[in-house]
Amino acid sequence: MTADSPVRTIIIANGQLSDPAEARRRIRPGDQVICADGGTHHARGMGLTPDVVVGDMDSLDPGLRAELEAADVRFVVHPTRKDETDLELALQLAIAEGADEIEILAMLGGRLDQSLANLLLVAQAEWAPARVQVTEGNQTAWPVRGGQETTIKGACGDLLSLVPLSALVIGVTLEGVEWPLLGATLRFGSTLTVSNTLTATVARLSVKEGLILVVHQSSEKEEVTQ
Repeated sequence: MTADSPVRTIIIANGQLSDPAEARRRIRPGDQVICADGGTHHARGMGLTPDVVVGDMDSLDPGLRAELEAADVRFVVHPTRKDETDLELALQLAIAEGADEIEILAMLGGRLDQSLANLLLVAQAEWAPARVQVTEGNQTAWPVRGGQETTIKGACGDLLSLVPLSALVIGVTLEGVEWPLLGATLRFGSTLTVSNTLTATVARLSVKEGLILVVHQSSEKEEVTQ
């Protein structure tokens, strides 16, 4: 990593991880790995030793904690009675330590409340200095704010959905898809932009005002450039 290279952080949460081998391939040399409490078990299942474990440790096996402490893994311990989830604490730590790119693995799971809260958490303005992306198998999701552009690389036929997260999302332009947009206005709760499809290997999205969540389901596991 050079002095000009972005600081890239992988956060492993305590949700479901259907394909540990594929998740392991998302991690590059030089990445910082932060585990949110019980996400440490996923890391070990992927053959990884985290750099940091953060949370109240209520989901972490004591034996594994002792093993990692003996290996000089850093623990940032919070009380059980706290105002933030362990994932939010992990995001706070990543931003505080200068992350430019954050990829979150194992974020979703069986509880609807936690899955929904985690997706909305990712879109908080607090993380705006970094590019934050959620990866779930062959699906990726990331927020796009007013004044931003994003490029999606994939294959023709890939699914692409835009989910408005503000009351209005204004000036939405999308090209490289079956149903393009030009300066459109989207409203919170609308399903108009769900299940679009790529008609090119590159799609481009820009937003003038508001907040939107992009969800890309890739058939070829291509990465997203933001």
